[in-house]
Amino acid sequence: MIKNIIFDLGNVLLSFKPKQFLLQFTEDLKHIDTFILKVTGSETWLKLDGGLISLNDAKTLLFNQHPEEMELLVPFFNNWMEMLTPIQRNIETLKQLKQNGYKCYVLSNFIKEAFDFVENRYVFFSHFDGRVISCEENVIKPEEEIYKILIHRYNLFPNECVFLDDYLSFLKPAEQMGMYTILVQSDTDLIEEFRKLKINI
Repeated sequence: MIKNIIFDLGNVLLSFKPKQFLLQFTEDLKHIDTFILKVTGSETWLKLDGGLISLNDAKTLLFNQHPEEMELLVPFFNNWMEMLTPIQRNIETLKQLKQNGYKCYVLSNFIKEAFDFVENRYVFFSHFDGRVISCEENVIKPEEEIYKILIHRYNLFPNECVFLDDYLSFLKPAEQMGMYTILVQSDTDLIEEFRKLKINI
């Protein structure tokens, strides 16, 4: 029986759509794709997620590495955290799960400054029974260690957990540990997916 619901944050509970954001500054989709790869797909961004460098240090590094991208780098770094907005229908589902007696947790790759920003801004974080955030642990998904931290810290049994993420590769370690998983995409109906797993909602 599933007792614990484990949520990723980005594009599960919080929207993060850099492509749409950057369309404010250029209509060149190829350029946007290249820019996103250079920034959020970079080794520097992975270090940010792992809490190994500060946001200011990452900004300095990326500005020095990609001076040709200043027209996008400046507005991106000035405003990117504003992109992190609640996906309201999924937040409502989270609230229902709590009301129905399920324990709810966060397991997410997140940058320290961005996590501080969203945690202070959005009240839905009060619904969680615990969290494991990559920047606080210095380990990131899909490394097996971050899943083990969650399980051991909160004394969870994997076969009583379901983990939701928008990356298939991040679900695989959870499956290998014995968790149920749900791949969350833009058209995913969480209530329907939970009911398939006999979760009371």
